[in-house]
Amino acid sequence: MSAVSIRRFRLPLAALLLAMLGGCLSLIKEPDPITTYSLRPETAQDERWKSADWSLTVIRPNTNAFLDTNRIAVRPTPNVLQVYKGANWADTLPDLVQTALVEDFENSGRIRTVARQNSGVPAEVALLLDIRQFEAVYTPGARIPQASIRIHAKLLQYPGNRVIAIRTFSADVPAAGKHVPEVVRALEQGLAAVNGEIIGWTLANGHGKAK
Repeated sequence: MSAVSIRRFRLPLAALLLAMLGGCLSLIKEPDPITTYSLRPETAQDERWKSADWSLTVIRPNTNAFLDTNRIAVRPTPNVLQVYKGANWADTLPDLVQTALVEDFENSGRIRTVARQNSGVPAEVALLLDIRQFEAVYTPGARIPQASIRIHAKLLQYPGNRVIAIRTFSADVPAAGKHVPEVVRALEQGLAAVNGEIIGWTLANGHGKAK
């Protein structure tokens, strides 16, 4: 075969390979866009809240492995737990809840000092939280979910770890619709309600710390 013939053969082959490569690249699906949501609960101030002359540390909340992520949970049926596609929290759920509660305590102006665990700030009382439910829930027959939140709390006296008080807080807030932004807003409203109750309860019962 002459050199001219070889060159003529190579050119169509190269074009064919480029066409095949382009076809393969077109089959690679682009990842779905992810929308990131923060939690900024608008917790109302309550005139009945007591003032505290002691310091508080808020421990990072415990929860199950499914909720200890940055995914937004939804329960379409009673025994099925899923996450919303294309939507994430800005941080893991326990960290978001801890941050929101610390900020709400600070904004209340009713406590001497509040800080996160391991912040280096000495504390006389510790607040332990267990997030047992934080999800959108479709009740049987419902077309629009409700935001359901359950948080179990313990107050401990430092440094002896004596239990001062125990209580479970909950909120169920109907979402305005089934879309993720509407669900996130309902979860924010539910967290605001729960945080308000936790703050009032903590300020009232923290006075029971040992002298």
